[in-house]
Amino acid sequence: MIRLGKLVLHHCDFCNLPLLKEVCTCGNAARKVAVTPPGDVRPAFARDRELMKEVMERQFGSHHIPEVVLLNSAPAIDKKDEVIMYGKVAGNLYYDIWKARFAFQPRTWYASLLEVKRGYVVADSGAVDSILKSSNLMAPGVKEVHEDVRKGDEVVIFDEEMNVIATGKARMDGSAMRGSRGMAVKVRQRGREKIPEIREVTWDDVIKANEDVIRRMVDTETKFIERTIKKYDLPYVVSFSGGKDSLVTLLLVLEAGFRPPLLFLNTGLEFEETVHHVHEVADAFGLELLEGDAGDKFWEAIDFFGIPAKDYRWCCKTCKLGVAAMLIKKQFPRGVLSFIGQRRYESEHRATHGKVWKNPWVHGQVAASPIQNWTALHVWLYLFMKKAAWNPLYEQGFERIGCWLCPASDMGEFALKRHPEWEKFEKKLRAFAERHNLPDEWLRLGLWRWRRPPRWCDVSYEITEERECVVEGNEERVVNFLKLLGEVKKRDVGRYEVNGITVETDGGIRASGREDEIRDIICRAVNCVGCGVCIAKCDQNAISLRDGRAWIGDGCIHCMQCMDECPVLVFT
Repeated sequence: MIRLGKLVLHHCDFCNLPLLKEVCTCGNAARKVAVTPPGDVRPAFARDRELMKEVMERQFGSHHIPEVVLLNSAPAIDKKDEVIMYGKVAGNLYYDIWKARFAFQPRTWYASLLEVKRGYVVADSGAVDSILKSSNLMAPGVKEVHEDVRKGDEVVIFDEEMNVIATGKARMDGSAMRGSRGMAVKVRQRGREKIPEIREVTWDDVIKANEDVIRRMVDTETKFIERTIKKYDLPYVVSFSGGKDSLVTLLLVLEAGFRPPLLFLNTGLEFEETVHHVHEVADAFGLELLEGDAGDKFWEAIDFFGIPAKDYRWCCKTCKLGVAAMLIKKQFPRGVLSFIGQRRYESEHRATHGKVWKNPWVHGQVAASPIQNWTALHVWLYLFMKKAAWNPLYEQGFERIGCWLCPASDMGEFALKRHPEWEKFEKKLRAFAERHNLPDEWLRLGLWRWRRPPRWCDVSYEITEERECVVEGNEERVVNFLKLLGEVKKRDVGRYEVNGITVETDGGIRASGREDEIRDIICRAVNCVGCGVCIAKCDQNAISLRDGRAWIGDGCIHCMQCMDECPVLVFT
């Protein structure tokens, strides 16, 4: 479990309110809520609560869901949220990747609130004490079981007086439990927990109770924005992704008295709701919108690179970083100060940043994050207070907003909403699987999201690709890219001399020196997808796009800096 920042969620048991402070406005000390780190707690929207209701009714024939519910993303194989009610974790809502559906794993106190009609097992009185101490429920200890229980189901365990004593996962079908041997239920949580006092509250109550905390943070961050703009004396923008964090960042910059342009990078893989929201926000505040558009870059490059993966993110460079770098270089040749909605609670990498840093991928960009130390609950309470219009995807169950086929997504996220072009992507997946003779699980379990099999899966596969570097028909580009080493002289068909090195491309690539480097240069020339990363890396402005692909101009000083981040090379 990774701690990316202080766990800040508290709860006032007297007022039944979640708090971002240690003392409630009523004067009582607030209890710290035990959640799994990093503790980036967020509100459950109507669709989240509806999903919980559907899942609980299917599993247990009952549900109990108040208006104020919090969700906390927890480490798991796939999408998993701790569900927090009344200041306690009520259970886990998770996506069962093997059954391809959502499931709910209740805590014992919460199960006691439900009128459980299915999904239960009754333990024999002789088995209760051992279950409460440390044991699983063995088949000989099963007195009764609901007929619909199947292996792998989440179940509630009762004693003979129908008091909840444990919850767990069935290790066999209910029909097989009685009169057999072996483990019937793997117990995950046990104990006769006290049910908290039920006092219903609304989100308006939560906002009012936390308003002082949010006001103080807003005051701190608007002063930070003023100081940062004054210190760097650069043109400033808000990097606007269409997500909640960039929206809060924009509102803070506006509260500080500045009117920034919005910088939006359309990867060509955005949900329609996101693109619409970005334009809607720009229009609502009358702000200039600077949009970089990757167009069909992903679809043009996928046959060369193959399926993107968590450990093979070529798409980020070709569809995002290159677009960003070229846009910034064009609009802000002197550099730019970008206010970014980045938070330490999002990832270990982001937690290492301060509030201001230089972007190693995009030259000339100084990045500043006013909300670096905010949790998702701070963000949402501020948006609620401002009555802001956020991306409607959040109300469709999404925790974060990004590309609709991002390999960093969980299968549970894909299950929430499919983009109209999903079938087009699936055709690419199926063709790739067939070409590499990949197992069925590669598609069914979403293993395409890893180039190397993840540890949790009991599936082995290997993806090896040899990319072609066809010089024939690309001679002009090869000669052009060899200029990276110096003046190029053609000696014969497929034979060149550059910087004292003889290069032959007829029947393969050979060189009298620096052969690996020359092979990389020619590979770049032939397979360039025109992402623009090298254009931004070139301080001499010696690279441009010709017919949608990089072209080396006369200003090249042979520094080779443009070779550093080319996705054709880095991800080969």
